[in-house]
Amino acid sequence: MKTQIVASFMPRQKQLSDEQRALIQQNAAFFDILELRIDALAECRTIVVEQLIDQILENYPTKPFEILVTYRTQSQGGEGHYEKEDYFKLLRGLTQLKEIDLIDVEWAHDQQERGEIVSQIHQAGMVSIASYHNFEETPPIEVLKKTYYHMSQLGANHLKIAVMPRTTQDVLVLLQALSESSDALQQWITGISMSQLGLISRTAQNTFGGALSYGALEEGVAPGQLHVKQLAEVLPLYSLFES
Repeated sequence: MKTQIVASFMPRQKQLSDEQRALIQQNAAFFDILELRIDALAECRTIVVEQLIDQILENYPTKPFEILVTYRTQSQGGEGHYEKEDYFKLLRGLTQLKEIDLIDVEWAHDQQERGEIVSQIHQAGMVSIASYHNFEETPPIEVLKKTYYHMSQLGANHLKIAVMPRTTQDVLVLLQALSESSDALQQWITGISMSQLGLISRTAQNTFGGALSYGALEEGVAPGQLHVKQLAEVLPLYSLFES
């Protein structure tokens, strides 16, 4: 499948402003999935998420894009304060919201309960994304490949790793791990080398077997994110000569 563009959107209030609604509408043609980052909300409850999604979709007669909901904890680079049990409770609650298409589940070695949540996501007819972030470094290629493999045991549909490069070699290591894991595993794979240095990992996802490329609607919510309009312009260049 072609790489899908994910637009990251991180509201801080449960009521969207007119400017935020307009921002989504003006850019809807440039992305496939809207990632609703809910970890910055002061009041992060299932009912609040449902109300936000209703506001996002209220002006569309038919749903123009899929909705991915992500609660990114502080340990994984987000603003979420929830400890494990509250985090799991939130994810279970999200599976009850019919307008959600995808849910992000942070990967960790304690897989049993996370695997149960992934199963619950699938039972609700939704798609799961297992994610892992390392903001300190890019691990060696064998570590990255093993991480993808261990993540695959969770049973999620998508496996996403994002790491921080310090050198251009780090970027190449991530791209090689992405390519080899995409060939070896059954799931959809995404690999991101963060910051300006790793920009090619966002623009050339499809070349290396990546399923998703994350972009910004305004300010990036992760280091090195391009605006979704720029991603929509650049990504097709990498498949220009495909038959």
